Amino acid sequence: MAANHKAGRDHTAIDIRDDRKKCKKCIFRVPYVLRRQNPEAYTPDVVSIGPFHHYPEDRKKEEGKGGKEGKEGIREKDFQLIERVKRSYLNEILACMDNITLEGLIIKLSDQKSEGEFEQCARDFYAEPLDHIPSKYFIEMMIVDGCFLLQLFRKFNHPNLRAFDDLVFNMDCMFHFLCHDILLLENQLPWFVIHSLYDLTHKLYPTEASLSTLILEAFSILPSLKQSCSSYKNHLLRDKLEGDFLHILDLLRCSIVIPLRTIEGRAHKHAGKEGISNGTAEEHQVRSGSSKDKRDDKDVHGAIFDPDLHQIRTATDLSKADIKFESVTRESIMDIQFEKGRFRWNGILKIPQLNIGMASETLFRNFIAIEQCYHGYLNEITSYAILMDNLISSQKDMELLCNKKVIGNWMSDEDGCKFFSNLYKDIPHNKFYYVGLCKQVNDCYSLKWYEWLALLKSEKFSNPWRISAFVIGIILLILTAWSQSNNIRVNMHK
Repeated sequence: MAANHKAGRDHTAIDIRDDRKKCKKCIFRVPYVLRRQNPEAYTPDVVSIGPFHHYPEDRKKEEGKGGKEGKEGIREKDFQLIERVKRSYLNEILACMDNITLEGLIIKLSDQKSEGEFEQCARDFYAEPLDHIPSKYFIEMMIVDGCFLLQLFRKFNHPNLRAFDDLVFNMDCMFHFLCHDILLLENQLPWFVIHSLYDLTHKLYPTEASLSTLILEAFSILPSLKQSCSSYKNHLLRDKLEGDFLHILDLLRCSIVIPLRTIEGRAHKHAGKEGISNGTAEEHQVRSGSSKDKRDDKDVHGAIFDPDLHQIRTATDLSKADIKFESVTRESIMDIQFEKGRFRWNGILKIPQLNIGMASETLFRNFIAIEQCYHGYLNEITSYAILMDNLISSQKDMELLCNKKVIGNWMSDEDGCKFFSNLYKDIPHNKFYYVGLCKQVNDCYSLKWYEWLALLKSEKFSNPWRISAFVIGIILLILTAWSQSNNIRVNMHK
C-alpha cells in the first residue's frame, strides 16, 4: 500500500512498500517456535480483537501443538467484561447516528464498496482461512471491534466523552491492560476497516484529529513509545499527512522506523544523491554509522549477519577502552551514531534513550514477530535488539547505561539484563543493519592506547585524592631527577 501524499511534498515520511499490494496478508498467528519463549507476550488478557481469539476452541487446538492449558489458553470468560464495554461503545455511536441499528451501519459501511467487497478485503488481511466464521458474524465482528477501538482512543484523549460509570476508565489499570492486548499481532484489525468506521463517525466529532494522530496520542502513555509516537505525530501534523497502514501495530512500528528513513532521505538529498521517496523498503536503510560515513546500497543488501564481524563488546568493555556513552534525543530510538574521539577519549556512542517497562517485552516481541512473518518488512527492530543485547550482558552493563540515561529501566536489573537477549532467541537474523556502526566501534576498540589511557584515568584520576597523589608523585619525581642531575654536574666539575 502506498501512502497518501500531497503532490510535491517530501515523500520519505510514510513511504510504505508497494509490494503489499501483491499480498495483503499481514495478520498472523504467531508461530509456535516464537510463541514458546513467552506465550503471554502474544496472548490477550482482557480483550479479543478480530477473529483469532473470538473462537476459543480453535485457539486451544493451536495451543495443543506444544503449548499448555491455563493462562496461555484462551478463556472466553476473561473477555466478558470488555465484550459488554464493546456493546456499550457501539450503542453510543448508533445513538448519535440518528439511532440507526447495527444492520443499518453494516449497510452504510458496505455501500462504500461493491457488494461483498468490504468483507472479502477484510478477510484477505488474515493469513489463514476464516471459512468457519459466517459472513454475517464476520462483518459484525469487524464493526463492533472497530467501533470499540475508535471510542476507546477518543475517550482516552477526551475525558469529557467518558460516562460516569465507564468500566474501562474507572479502573486505573484497565487502559494499560487494553494497550497490551491491542499491540498483539494476533489481535489486529485491518487499517481500512478502522478508517472506514472513522470516516463514517467523524462528523460526530468534527474537531478531532486524524485517525493516526488519535491512536499515536493514546499510545504515547507507554514509556517505550512516548518519544517515537510524539515525534511521529508531530511529523504527520506538520506535513499534513495521513498514512495508509496495515493495522495499528504497523502504525506503531512505522513511528520508530519511518523517522529514521526520513532523516536518511534528507541526508541523501542534501548530499546530492538520489532521494529514497520512490524506493522500496529495502532502500530505506537504517543508519549504522556517523553522518559522515554513509553506507551504499551494496553494504546494506550484503549485510549478512556474521557474529565475528558484526558484534561489539559490552558496555563495560567499551568503557574500559575509553569509549563514552551519551544519551541523546532523536526522532527514532534506532538512530544510533558513533562519533570518533580526539586525543582525550576514544569515541562517543550516542544512543537515544529507551525506557523499558511492563509492556516493552510485548511490544518488541510482536514487532519482531511481524518482521519474521510478513514479507514486506526488513529486520530493523530485530537488528536493534541484537545491537542492544551486544551492549548489555551483565548487571554492570545495565547499571552503566542506566547511569548514562541511555536505558530507563523500570524492571529489576536482572530482568533488564535478559530483556534483549530473550527477544530474538530462536530467530534467524540473516541481515543486520548496524554493520557500519559495529565496524567503527570495533576499530576504535582495537586501539590499545585508549585502553591504557582509560586504565590510567580509572586508577589515577578516579577521585580528587588520587589526582592529588598522582600530581604530587610527578612533582617529586621531577624534583628528584633535577636534584640528581645537579649532583652529577657538581661532581663532574670537581
